[in-house]
Amino acid sequence: MSATSQYDPNKLGWGAALATCVFTAALGFTAYTIHKNTYRHPRDPMNVQVYHERDAAKHSEAAPAEHKAEGAAPAAEAAPAAAGEAKH
Repeated sequence: MSATSQYDPNKLGWGAALATCVFTAALGFTAYTIHKNTYRHPRDPMNVQVYHERDAAKHSEAAPAEHKAEGAAPAAEAAPAAAGEAKH
């Protein structure tokens, strides 16, 4: 056996280790970028507006028919009155 063909465990696997480290760094950078672009602090004023409007829309759709009928009656009465005032 010559010295060059001897098995040396310290020279094997470095390519795979490097690829793993680069891939891990890329995943970390991607997670950081997504976090910076989408995170809103819970006390952010815009956070309250966005989620309040979204949640209000969800709750109005999920409300029972009785509540919708009660809420629709005043709006229906106000619409003809407003249309009548606009004609005069």
